[in-house]
Amino acid sequence: KALREGIPKVKDLQIDSETAMSVVRNCLVVTIQSELHDDILMRIRTDILEKIQATMIRGLILDFCTVHALDTFAFKSLTDTAKMASLLGVSAVFVGLQPGVVSALVDLEVEIADVRAALTMEDAFEQLQSISSIQDEPEDAEDPDNLTIEDDEWESDSEEL
Repeated sequence: KALREGIPKVKDLQIDSETAMSVVRNCLVVTIQSELHDDILMRIRTDILEKIQATMIRGLILDFCTVHALDTFAFKSLTDTAKMASLLGVSAVFVGLQPGVVSALVDLEVEIADVRAALTMEDAFEQLQSISSIQDEPEDAEDPDNLTIEDDEWESDSEEL
């Protein structure tokens, strides 16, 4: 009987530790499950950072639509993960936060100043598109050889001396 009881627990743990992730519109969309334990939070962080490194995504969307309760530790862990993504050049948006969760976070005076949030997934994509379009447009994008020409001109000028 103990063996039978152990099997569903292991299976449940495997299901809980699986994080739904997909790349949509050059953004990594991560669906946050309602059961967040320390191990799961670390796995989510690791999975996100590895996926960012392996792909050329420009945005991260953390989808909280199924989360009806969120403690301050889990929220801080996820905001820290968003900050880590930012250090890798990826902007993050939290989407689908439930009114009760938002109310509790504010009542508990959780730091939310650096958190970008959106009501809908489409709003999150629009936020990320406006952020990444500003960062993706280097001034010399039209003429990538511009620096080479300047270097050639500098070399020819130095030869005259």
